[in-house]
Amino acid sequence: MIGGLYSELEAFEAILQHGSFTAAARQLQVTPGAITRRLNTLEARLGAKLLNRSTRRLSLTESGRHYYAEVAPALAQILAAGERVHDLSAQPRGELRVSLPMNFGRLYVMPHVEAFLQRWPGIDLDLQFDDRFVDLIGAGFDAAIRIGALSDSRLVARRIAQTRRILVASPDYLARRGAPSTPAELIDHDCLHYTLFRDTPTWEFHREREPLRVPVRGRLKANYGVPLVDAAVHGRGILQTATFAVADELASGRLVEVMPDWSLLPIGIYAVYPSRDYRPRKVEAFIDFVEATIGEPAVWDRVIAGRE
Repeated sequence: MIGGLYSELEAFEAILQHGSFTAAARQLQVTPGAITRRLNTLEARLGAKLLNRSTRRLSLTESGRHYYAEVAPALAQILAAGERVHDLSAQPRGELRVSLPMNFGRLYVMPHVEAFLQRWPGIDLDLQFDDRFVDLIGAGFDAAIRIGALSDSRLVARRIAQTRRILVASPDYLARRGAPSTPAELIDHDCLHYTLFRDTPTWEFHREREPLRVPVRGRLKANYGVPLVDAAVHGRGILQTATFAVADELASGRLVEVMPDWSLLPIGIYAVYPSRDYRPRKVEAFIDFVEATIGEPAVWDRVIAGRE
């Protein structure tokens, strides 16, 4: 009975965590039919319906809410204990769904994926590239790499690197338009603006601890960083960006830093995952892999300094 109840509760937890029977089945590496049978058996055991099921959504019934509130803490401890014991002798395995920022993932994850898959043959990677902060829990992700301020208190965060924000432009652009020496002079320049997180083109500088917000303008903006880097290389204007995104361009001289005496706030790069008492080994393996790939100092800083 105990073994059956455990599998039923495990299926119930997976359905709630991932939002569908199919995703729960994928997580537990069983068929969707097996998930359905386990839930039906649990409901029959309790004599109560736990989930409202339709073709579009799942929701807890009142009985389901009360039951889950009672069993969730104990279930989390049981599942975590089982994973810990299993991990003592087993290699990490299963599908690992990770959300990655588009440019960062392209530059610093994808070139090393083959090495990761060879190191961990039991893991199947599902990488989703999106600069927006997706709902990890609602979308069924195991982990994500996020750049910038964190706000979701349901997630555990581990900082794996830091990057500077800088202004860059091509030597050709600066030869034609001149190099600004203060933020106020940016009003006379074409500024390339990344729109995803802030529609209003305002750049914030710091000097002597006082923030200075400067409105900028330009004829080109985009919600993806790579085309803006290309535009800067081709002399289209001045770009505010992170050093990780332009390390090769700075090292080759295709871009140069503008106004280095005016600081912009650095950006933290974090690995985040749903808050749990225990972090699955497949998640730990991936975070360790990314952190080791970046290194200390970060690989982009070594490239810019000519040491990579």
